[in-house]
Amino acid sequence: MKFLKLVILSIIAGVFFTACAAPRYYIDAEWKSMPKPTTAKVVFAKPTVANPDDLKDDLPEYVDNFAKWFGPQVKDYLNAESRNQIKFSMKLVQPGDISYTKQKLGNEDFNTPAFANMEDNVDIYIVVSDIWLGRDTEEHRYEAGTAQARAMDPLGTNPMGGSYSTNVFMSKCKYAFYDAKTKKLLGYGHAEGSMGYSFAVTKGDWEGAVRSMVVNLAWNTPLVSW
Repeated sequence: MKFLKLVILSIIAGVFFTACAAPRYYIDAEWKSMPKPTTAKVVFAKPTVANPDDLKDDLPEYVDNFAKWFGPQVKDYLNAESRNQIKFSMKLVQPGDISYTKQKLGNEDFNTPAFANMEDNVDIYIVVSDIWLGRDTEEHRYEAGTAQARAMDPLGTNPMGGSYSTNVFMSKCKYAFYDAKTKKLLGYGHAEGSMGYSFAVTKGDWEGAVRSMVVNLAWNTPLVSW
C-alpha cells in the first residue's frame, strides 16, 4: 500500500508540474479523432544507469543486461494504461538507429526522436530515447501561510515562504509517437517519474520510477483507457 501511494503521488506531481511549468509534451489534436490503435511497437535505445552500485544491489541479475529488465517493465505498464486493449511489442535498438528532428515544444526547440525503419504491420510506433535512471534531488517551494509552510516552518521564520529538497530515484526519457502507416508524427515530449527515498534505493524504487514515467508518457493520449 505504501508503494502504491508513493507511485500515485509521483504521478500527480508529474502531471501538476506539466500543468504549471513550460510544456512537457505535444499531442496532435487529430490523433484523438483517429481510430483507436490496437497494436503498437516501442523501440528504445539502451538506458543509462547513473548509479551502477544501486543496480548491483537491487537488480543484480541485470547488471550486464539492464535493457532485459527495463523493456518488459515498460511493456507491462503500457498494458496497464491501455487495460490490455492494445498489443505492445518492444524492440531494443542501437543508439545510432535513432535520429532526431527539431520540433517546437512551447517556445523551445525539442530534439524529437525518430526511427527510420518503421514497419507498417502495427498502428503506432513509440520511439523512446535518452533514457536515464539514477539518484537525483527535487527542489520544492512552499508559500507562507499554507499548511505546508506551518509544517516546514512552525515558528514562521520565513515570512516569504521557503524551499526544501528531497532525495529521489528518477527515471526519465524523451519520446515520440508515429503513425506506422503514414509515418506522421503524432506527439512527442519528455517523461519522467521519481520515487522518494531516505538512504538506500530499493527494487521498488526502480519499479515505481519507471511506472510513473510510463504513466506520464501515455498521459492524454489515445493509448490510455481509464
